[in-house]
Amino acid sequence: MKYIEISDSAQRRTVPFWFAVEEFVARHWTDDDYFVIWQVDPCVMVGRNQLVDNEVNVDYCRRDGIAITRRKSGGGCIYSDGGCLLFSYINRSADAAGTFERRMRDTASTLEAIGVKAELSGRNDLMVDGKKVGGAAMYRCGERVVMHNSLLFSTDMARMQKAITPSHAKLQSKGVASVSQRVGNVGDHTSMSISDYAAEARSVLCGTEVRCMTDAELREVAELERFIGSDEFIYGCNPKYSVSRRARLEGVGTIDAGIEFRNGIIQAMNFTGDYFLLCDIDAALFAPLKGVEFSREAVARAVEGIAFGDIVRGLTVDGFLDLLFPPVPQRKPGWLKMQPPTGEAYQATERIIRDHHLHTICQSGRCPNRAECWRNSTATFMIGGDVCTRRCRFCNTMTGRPRPLDPDEPARVAESIRLMGLRYAVITSVDRDDLPDLGASHWAATVREVHRVCPQTKVEVLIPDFQGRTELIDLVLKEKPDVVGHNMETTRRLTPSVRSVAQYEQSLSVLRYVEEQGFASKTGFMLGLGESDGEVDELLRDIRSTGCRRLTVGQYLQPTHDHLPVLKYYTPDEFARLRVKAIEMGFSHAECGPLVRSSYHAEKAESEGVN
Repeated sequence: MKYIEISDSAQRRTVPFWFAVEEFVARHWTDDDYFVIWQVDPCVMVGRNQLVDNEVNVDYCRRDGIAITRRKSGGGCIYSDGGCLLFSYINRSADAAGTFERRMRDTASTLEAIGVKAELSGRNDLMVDGKKVGGAAMYRCGERVVMHNSLLFSTDMARMQKAITPSHAKLQSKGVASVSQRVGNVGDHTSMSISDYAAEARSVLCGTEVRCMTDAELREVAELERFIGSDEFIYGCNPKYSVSRRARLEGVGTIDAGIEFRNGIIQAMNFTGDYFLLCDIDAALFAPLKGVEFSREAVARAVEGIAFGDIVRGLTVDGFLDLLFPPVPQRKPGWLKMQPPTGEAYQATERIIRDHHLHTICQSGRCPNRAECWRNSTATFMIGGDVCTRRCRFCNTMTGRPRPLDPDEPARVAESIRLMGLRYAVITSVDRDDLPDLGASHWAATVREVHRVCPQTKVEVLIPDFQGRTELIDLVLKEKPDVVGHNMETTRRLTPSVRSVAQYEQSLSVLRYVEEQGFASKTGFMLGLGESDGEVDELLRDIRSTGCRRLTVGQYLQPTHDHLPVLKYYTPDEFARLRVKAIEMGFSHAECGPLVRSSYHAEKAESEGVN
């Protein structure tokens, strides 16, 4: 098997370019099997028979500069970025099934060559330590079989989850839908860099065998690339599908709108609900919309002059348009723009966390301050796994059935803190309501081990509510953490709609109990969820009534379209005024700002001797 060499190979090419290379080689190079490894900028790739809107959060991808592409092979939608390697095999064999299995084993062998044990699972999955790190798809091109193999090495999982999670609440289609699965990165199991692994994989599979693509051949590839990258190919293969919208409109009732369209053009529409119909809605409203582009502007033009109140009692044109096209959330203001974290200290910390297979809220929450904190020898570790048993509507942590607790995690956390030389460590966790002690013993073991290995490190814990069970809180307090935090998150009125299980009064009782046991308590909450000034004042007074004197207040940022929307962006000046108010109310330390998170400047209050 020969390796395909491309001139100017250091240039980062597009996905359509590499798909075009595959097709060109399959049609014109017939003397051998061929192979190439490639990387691309962030993108999603849907399978040949998939519906884009069924697989992709299109709005998020467009906002975040993530390309949307389609391939000629089947299979599911995947996300790829600079931390993902794509393998292309172009094979002479007519035995597609046998070729597929053989090439999957070839990919697994490249991992085994670097000491990573890989297993094949299901139809097309490559597994490492129980997590999917790679998949594959294939198609026949002339007399050849083309197979692509994706391999997650250091992919941004949070970005992946957002990109390939559809934003529509309901979609029904004849297109194929993907099945989500637990995924992981190969880089978590090796200290080798992605470039060194790619070089090793090339050597294992091709040795020194190579064939260079000529400039004339690259010009033919460019012609194929133009078509594969065109909207005609990416969206023209979409099957017909429908999207549902639901709204309760004042004076109208509840309307469920089903809109069927293809490639953005309305094919049919229907309403169900408890509204009051006054005439033939098919002729009066739905017929004029058939063949219209599904955009607010085009629909508004098409219904101009229609008397909606004569069709559905109480319905207005604005209500109809808001039903079909819900208002877009506010755009982030300039003060919330964040630069990606960089620097040697940041990279060293990230490497230690990865090598020890740890979870940090700094990463899973994409905290904007993590580079600053890591430079200042502070980090926040998330124990108990990365799957939460609760489903709070503001939080982006994965929810579901967690895996069993890892008994080695306390030791790994402590050793990481030692290697990072942290002066101040913050420990938090997912909620583990599935465990008899809700994870309290694991909490205690972690704090105890950190004190043993790093006796000079200050330890702050950010605990769950433990369902208000003081005997479980005592298990953590027994290990003498320096600060004990528990977040209120939001105001009394909003708590039931924002937090899935936690209760306002119960969270206050946790803070009160911590103070009564002689420990320094701390709490935090978010702004931007629809709270009033009076409700914020009430929350501050309630917190102070527990004895708590340490406070963090930050701006809520909507993680995905499935989470609660941001209703207001507070200015830095508004946060500054809130800090003054908190200090006047008796808080000793108050970090208030748009980008403030629970552990921001956690070490500062301790170094200043705040009670």
